[in-house]
Amino acid sequence: MQGGGEGPYRIAFFVLLAGFLAMALAGLDHSCLDAADSAYLASAAAVAHGLVPYRDFLSAHPPLLFLLGAPLAAAGGGVLPFRIFTLLAMAATALVTRRLGTMLSGDAGTGFLAGAFALFAPLGIYFSRLFLQDILVALAGAVAVLLLLRDSHRRTVAAGLVCVAGTLTKLTFLPLLVALALFVCRYRRQRLAPFLAAALGGSLLAALVLEAITGGAYFDDIIFAQASKTLGFTNFYEGLHRVWQLDWPLLLVAVTGLAPAFSSLRRRRNGELFLFGGWLVAGLVPLLTLPAAGHDTNLFQPAEPPLALLAAWGITGLATRRRAAATAAAVLLLGTAAAGMTIKDRDLFRRSNAADVAAAVSVIDERSDAGTAVLVPGCYALEAGRPVARRFYDQFLWEELYLGGDPEAESMFAGLAEDLEARRLPVVIFGDDRASRSILASQLDAAYRELGHSESWPPVTTYVPGS
Repeated sequence: MQGGGEGPYRIAFFVLLAGFLAMALAGLDHSCLDAADSAYLASAAAVAHGLVPYRDFLSAHPPLLFLLGAPLAAAGGGVLPFRIFTLLAMAATALVTRRLGTMLSGDAGTGFLAGAFALFAPLGIYFSRLFLQDILVALAGAVAVLLLLRDSHRRTVAAGLVCVAGTLTKLTFLPLLVALALFVCRYRRQRLAPFLAAALGGSLLAALVLEAITGGAYFDDIIFAQASKTLGFTNFYEGLHRVWQLDWPLLLVAVTGLAPAFSSLRRRRNGELFLFGGWLVAGLVPLLTLPAAGHDTNLFQPAEPPLALLAAWGITGLATRRRAAATAAAVLLLGTAAAGMTIKDRDLFRRSNAADVAAAVSVIDERSDAGTAVLVPGCYALEAGRPVARRFYDQFLWEELYLGGDPEAESMFAGLAEDLEARRLPVVIFGDDRASRSILASQLDAAYRELGHSESWPPVTTYVPGS
């Protein structure tokens, strides 16, 4: 692959990107496939209805995802605009990774492979139909690294502002912010002050503004609520196992790129090895939070772009040594895993529970007027054009805090119990694996009857007031 012009590889990559988007868009429907995704959809819809995060509803993450999602919720269309948003973020991340691969390796073919592996990385495919923060964290990280490759005042400030977007998306961006600051301190010392002013100053200012707007609730939600989570090392081991189950093809191929990447980058004098290493390590650090309740494999997604670059380096190295069999095996391994990525024995691009969603939305439409709050997963509420019950946005966080004995969460569930006992909620839908069903079991048993149970994954049960 060495020595090829960038033009043909650029064209080939855009053809690949168009194929990816066509395949993904062809499989889009009104499915609701994940509880965390549903919570974030509900939060975006809440912002669209004029509610303020942290002050009016509980949330465990900074607000950028909700703010970007609010116009999508206001525009209508159910979940489809959010799914397209995720696919475009994936495409942008792959584009930036391709450019980084070309710049760091000096080879357009390596850049092409890096972008392709970032686009089809198994874990990314797993989450490609969900509205989650991690793809934005991955995109912000890749853009910040790309900007810092060039020693420019304007690019350094721009990288700092991208870091603000990262910290406003999810706190898992902070390890990369530290790595980037260390890189600038060591290799761009004359740029350190503007970078810190933009990145740290901007992030702190944004946090203080949010603290003021929310009446002091922002820090409580994203810091103290996270710190109060229960810890369990079983989740740590199981989380790492799930990461391996999903991303083992990319991880195996990436190992082959460690030596050629180190050999190529160590000869440079502008700190590229330090920058790339910091980017990779920062993507792995969030895995250390897996013992905290509710943390899962999505934390690993921001590490996939640098791993994709390593995988590309490895395959290019094998190809230049004329090890055609090894190269073909590596490409086939990753390509087969990405194309055949399954959840519950179904291809994610085609997987759907849209029929269950339609049935639930029909019940919601039949039993509630427009504007009536219902207690359902956020994607179902979005599809039905209804607001979710005000007290119930981030279900994961509520349940974790409640089970940990948090008084505020106990008060919130008490409010939900009161709503249920008074039969003010015309439709209730719970995922069958959620603790809320057992927490509110007595109220459901006393005032509601089970109307339907979905057969598709994830399974949910629909309740309506009893006769």
